[in-house]
Amino acid sequence: MSRYILDASIAIKWFVPEVHSDAARRLLASNHTFFVPDFFFAEIANVLWKRVRRGEDKADNAKQTLADRHAATCP
Repeated sequence: MSRYILDASIAIKWFVPEVHSDAARRLLASNHTFFVPDFFFAEIANVLWKRVRRGEDKADNAKQTLADRHAATCP
């Protein structure tokens, strides 16, 4: 099992369709352990906020995505 520091730019691709989302999902499906830096959720929130500001997503969807990811990652 490999261990990695997970960058938010990769993790966001798990939840938001972007270029290379398929490759990012393959990482998630593999047998790796991921660690996130302290500012990880702030970066994810920033990406989601920008998507709402650009009209690419609705605020309720962005909030739910962030809440779901936080609950899944933090015991």
